[in-house]
Formats: sequence, structure tokens, C-alpha cells
Amino acid sequence: MHFHLPKPLHGWRAFFGEVGIIVLGVLIALSAEQVAEWFHWQSKLRESEAAIARDLALASDLASERVAIARCSEHRLVFLRSAILASGDDWNTVVPQSTDGLSFGNVYGVPARSWNTQVWDSFVADGTVAHFDPERARTYALLYHTIRLMAADNQDELNTESALYILGDKNVTLSPDAKVGLIRIIDDLRNKNRLMAATSRQILRRIQDNGHLPSLADTNRRLADPSSRAHECKYAAAALKDRVAASWFTLHR
Repeated sequence: MHFHLPKPLHGWRAFFGEVGIIVLGVLIALSAEQVAEWFHWQSKLRESEAAIARDLALASDLASERVAIARCSEHRLVFLRSAILASGDDWNTVVPQSTDGLSFGNVYGVPARSWNTQVWDSFVADGTVAHFDPERARTYALLYHTIRLMAADNQDELNTESALYILGDKNVTLSPDAKVGLIRIIDDLRNKNRLMAATSRQILRRIQDNGHLPSLADTNRRLADPSSRAHECKYAAAALKDRVAASWFTLHR
């Protein structure tokens, strides 16, 4: 029975040759893994940009809607304020269904919209954001932070406006203190309306800076959906032509 023992290495040159082959194999394997990883993240980033573009198209519609109705909402609140000040002890003012063409129903109403940040939040959670260009990631983070603020403002606005529902009833007794309280609520809603319109213009500017702002024609087409009242406001067309905050701070100057 014969045993074949491995031949001993003859000299340092042969030894380093064997080691070099092993090291080269490891480096090739690592490089292949890194190349595969690079292609994976390039594909992931393209998918992420497409998802963000779709998400920001919706956000731009919501922001455009707020810009479109801002002036009509302001006039409605001014009317309610003046009517309260002019009323006697018994509130019997007939509140019109619409102001400047925009329908409000009994008293006042603002759009209840979902200002979502889930798409961006998911990319932060799974580490995708770490592979974005740092400057682009920073602009997206600022934009989605502003959208998150809008969601909170919209909810606060909805909670506040419910206090005006009493004005939809006839022959309601309004004491001087009650009138003062309602005036404060109306003034608060006027401030919120102005703030949300201004913030909407900022959002639209930042979406434009990131290259995802839909054309005005596309936005107008979607706002013509029955679920939106934007085009009812007689000032909508003029407001939407100037919907982007041209004088707002931007990281792209």
C-alpha cells in the first residue's frame, strides 16, 4: 500500500506563491461581493427615488389645494367674525353655504388630508437613506420634516374648527364671553390658514428643488377630482399659477 505525501515547498518563493494565490482568491471573492452589493444598492436607490417621486406628487397636490383655497377660507372666517360682532344676544344669522364660490356647508370646513411620511420613514428605518447622496438625503429629510409639521397643523386645525359648529344653529344665545371666545377661535383659525398656505408654498418649493414637482396641468387635472374643492374657489387659478414660494430659503442656490 502506497501513501502519496504532499511535496514539500522548495524555498520561500514557492511558499509566497502559494500564499499569494490564496490571498488573490480571497480578494477576488471580496471584490465580487462588493460589486454585487453595489449593484444591489443602485437598484434599491432607483426604486427608492421612484417611490419618493410618487409620494411627493401626492404631497404636492395636497399643498397646491391649500394654496388654492387659502383666500376663500380667509374671507369665510372674516365673514363669521364680522357677523358675530354685529349680532345681538341671539345668534340668528343665516350663514351662506359658500364664500367666493367655495362650499363650506353650514359654517366652516377645511380639507382633512393625510400628509404621509411613511415612505421616507421606511427608507430611514431599513438603512436605504445611508446610501443616498448626503446632500440629497439632507434635502429630503428637511422636506419630510415640513410635511410632518403640516400633518400636525392640519389635525390641530380640524380640532379647532369644531368649536364653530354652534354657529350653524339658529336662535342660539351668545353671551359677551361666548362671543369673545368665538372671535379668538376664528382669529386662531385665520392664523392657521395663513401658516398652512405659507408652509404649503415652502413644501412645493422644496419638491421643485428635488426635481419632483408635477406640472401645473397635471396638478389641476387631479384637483378637478370631486374629492377636492380647490377649483371652487374663485381665486384658485391665480393662486396656483404662483403656488411655489419663490423667495423661500433653499439649499440649491
